[in-house]
Amino acid sequence: MRLLLLGLSLALAACAGIETDLTCEDCFEVQVIRIIDGDTLDTSRGVIRLYGVDTPEVGQPCESEATKRLRDLAGDTIRIEVGPRTTDQYGQMLAYVYTEDGTSIDEALVREGLAEAGTQDGQHRDLLLMMERDARMQSVGCLW
Repeated sequence: MRLLLLGLSLALAACAGIETDLTCEDCFEVQVIRIIDGDTLDTSRGVIRLYGVDTPEVGQPCESEATKRLRDLAGDTIRIEVGPRTTDQYGQMLAYVYTEDGTSIDEALVREGLAEAGTQDGQHRDLLLMMERDARMQSVGCLW
């Protein structure tokens, strides 16, 4: 039942468009080659890991839902905004990621209960942590 409700809410969000507090209409645009997992994309600029979130790894609960949602949100083109760190511990580029029209994918994944907010740093950390707290309290998505 919970997965059915998650599917319905994701479908409604996809049809109605997403409203997020974070937007970036003038961020650098890159082409998406493929989605690797729920928080990592292969792009024309190389592999990009979403700066502000952490999604479940392959084989963990909620991983397939997060990956599918990233695929749906990203489409063929994303916009990226850099944070205070440019790479993660594996050398992958870190960036806040937005849809082609400038809507925050990081925020959407957190609000929909498909990702945890990053706690280390970043200009949007506090906002994303607040969104995660709200999603947890409301048992939104498949993580909680």
